[in-house]
Amino acid sequence: MTSQPSPAGAAQSRLLAGGEWLLVVGLAVTLAWTTLCLGGFLAETMVVTSWAVFGLAALGGLLWLVRHGAGPTSGNWAALLPLPFLIYALASVLWLAPAKWLAWREWLLWFQMWLVFALTLHFGRSRRQTWALAGTLVALGLVGVIMAAYQRYVDQTWLMLGWLHGWKQAEQFYGRSGGMFGVPNSLAGLLELMIPTFLALLFSRITRLPAKIFCAWLAALFVFAVVLTGSRGGWIGLGTALVLWPLLGGRDWRKRLAGAAVIGLLTTVGLWSLYRFSPSAHERIQPFLEGKFESSRPIIWRAGLHIWRDHPWLGSGAASYNVLFDQYRPRGFVNEPNWAHNDYLNTLSDYGVVGFGLWAGAGGGLLWLGWRAVGRRAAGPAGDVLTSSKWQLGLFLGLAAFAVHLAVDFHTKIPALAFAAAMVTAMLIRDERGLQRQLATAPTRGVGMGLLLGSLLVGWHIAAPLYQAEALRYEPRRAVDRNAATGQGHINQIVPRALVAFEEAVKIDPSNGQAWSDLSYATVLAWRVNRGDLAAIGRRAELQADRALALCPVNAEFWVRKGVACDMQARQRDGEDCFRSALALAPNAGTWWYYYAYHLSTLPGRTAEALRAAETSLSLDPSISAAVTLRQHLNAPR
Repeated sequence: MTSQPSPAGAAQSRLLAGGEWLLVVGLAVTLAWTTLCLGGFLAETMVVTSWAVFGLAALGGLLWLVRHGAGPTSGNWAALLPLPFLIYALASVLWLAPAKWLAWREWLLWFQMWLVFALTLHFGRSRRQTWALAGTLVALGLVGVIMAAYQRYVDQTWLMLGWLHGWKQAEQFYGRSGGMFGVPNSLAGLLELMIPTFLALLFSRITRLPAKIFCAWLAALFVFAVVLTGSRGGWIGLGTALVLWPLLGGRDWRKRLAGAAVIGLLTTVGLWSLYRFSPSAHERIQPFLEGKFESSRPIIWRAGLHIWRDHPWLGSGAASYNVLFDQYRPRGFVNEPNWAHNDYLNTLSDYGVVGFGLWAGAGGGLLWLGWRAVGRRAAGPAGDVLTSSKWQLGLFLGLAAFAVHLAVDFHTKIPALAFAAAMVTAMLIRDERGLQRQLATAPTRGVGMGLLLGSLLVGWHIAAPLYQAEALRYEPRRAVDRNAATGQGHINQIVPRALVAFEEAVKIDPSNGQAWSDLSYATVLAWRVNRGDLAAIGRRAELQADRALALCPVNAEFWVRKGVACDMQARQRDGEDCFRSALALAPNAGTWWYYYAYHLSTLPGRTAEALRAAETSLSLDPSISAAVTLRQHLNAPR
């Protein structure tokens, strides 16, 4: 006789099965939401996404504890590989980062990426659940193709969420498609994760004919969309992966070399055809043929190298690249890079040799485990692609393309791409038997309770206020800047709204130095709207600027805000010290030279100095219309 499971055991099994499906659906929906909202770039998106990820992690911890109660529990030790870097990055946030509110955002993204990886590694491993996750990626790819085609052939100004915020695509991306991301290179990053898998399955013997047709259709669509992105980094990453495909997928070295040569030839012919018949592609390829490589990336790469050389071992601190960039900005470069457009260099700059070694070691170790999984995977039954070595090889090649692309972009800074790469990595190695380890009772309970309580604690006390405050701050500051630059909107409406938003932001997250600086800026502008006691308003603005400087004294803008506040109180000497401090931190920032020129223009007997400062401002950035007006005023006859 076979024993029947007890009612309690059956209920426990149903609870585990239902909870696991809830977790899988939650991961799929979270990835879809984040991807469709400009890839999670906006803090307002991350308010929702972070709660979803931390909530799913808490659910994972609860399921882990229930699973342990049902019998012995095993864990995949690959989940431990990223932990040394996470711990090091946390130390960098606490003790090295010059702007902790930015550093916490970066660390939270690393942490959420790891949580998505660990959850996908240990849950939702059935065939249907794997298809649910893979199908979500495919569906997002198809949506990206449709949006890319619309952007390219119908409305090149279209931007995801533009209807909500009144935004349009940046002019620099006209003629290129970014899909739901806005940035074309990010769409290429998502698609290159999947294309090698479709091609590997297309040429697999176990794939049935209907599946082959479907894979061919998807591969063609996704390659078409990658072409529309005009992403040279995407083309290089995907081309590298496709050339590696026969070298890694065959047994006879002659066939491997022949296959690589054929794919290399086809890739060359494809690029030549684009160069010959597509004006957009011609524009992207021609500079390479002339030896005129992109001008901006080498500039921001050199800045990253200088920052690293000044902080070689431990780095300049988490998320510090853009904070320190002004100190290394060359003359005439007016863009705000945010990141180094090279994830390897960005990590080296921020975290030094020690942190880069831990980061690269974790990534390289996971890729090595993935390649070992490809080599050990035997062919499954006909039609079951999830048990085939070709499925594993395709996932591995997609990650290889992604890794190559990281050398010219910032995919790990985009939440949707970070989560997608984490999921693909987990699906690649999670069925590798050699990675499973039986866990004792104490570690098992510790993991479960750590996920359950730790995720909720981090989400509630760190992530929620940080993202909420940034979401409140971001768009009002953009509105103020647009009004200052182009006159868009009415200052009598923009400034009071911004003032309310910034005040609320600093209440929610007092550690956000940029919010304090923006509040000082809006307080000064509010005098133009309501007038009032100039000195009293200046004192209030100075206190707010002091809060910003206490949080990040190496930010030139914060010194400018204090300088303006001092001038409002007729403390020109203190104001001049502040402006000089700003220029010492950002010697080639035209905007701050304009502020200094304006300050000098108000002082008797310093017209010549003011004129020189205005000329310097315009030599650095000729587009500063206020500096043009000031120069004309200074040159006018008295």
